[in-house]
Amino acid sequence: MIRGIGLGVVAAILLSGAATAQERRDREDFRAARFVELLDTDGDGKVGLAEILAEHGRLFAAADIDSDGSLSVDEFRRRGRLFQSLGTATLFDMMDTDGDHTLSADEINQPSRRWFSRYDLDGDGSMAAEELSQGGQAGGSDRR
Repeated sequence: MIRGIGLGVVAAILLSGAATAQERRDREDFRAARFVELLDTDGDGKVGLAEILAEHGRLFAAADIDSDGSLSVDEFRRRGRLFQSLGTATLFDMMDTDGDHTLSADEINQPSRRWFSRYDLDGDGSMAAEELSQGGQAGGSDRR
């Protein structure tokens, strides 16, 4: 009797894993179809790079609050999720600056170097609490 219950539990676990894998595939298929539906502006049933870049341009214009043609840290923090919602670039893609599908130690360190230089306001090679509290901008920041 106990052995039968044990086999039933194992079977249920295995079946739930199969259902979970199928659900995951179904979600991925739905997301892929929705991606094409939203970005396929020429109606050919596929999404080309030009269509992705056109959407990036639209999102960039929406994120560029002061219309200066670039996104400040504050603008990106406020509206950067628009780009993430497309799913067309991952953090890995952004860090892989040479496009070789691997991350070198230098590529991993570059964002920290840029961040550090932005917050080291007096350029002395170290950051005081006051520099951090000013948000990387002389005169402060209204970052949220």
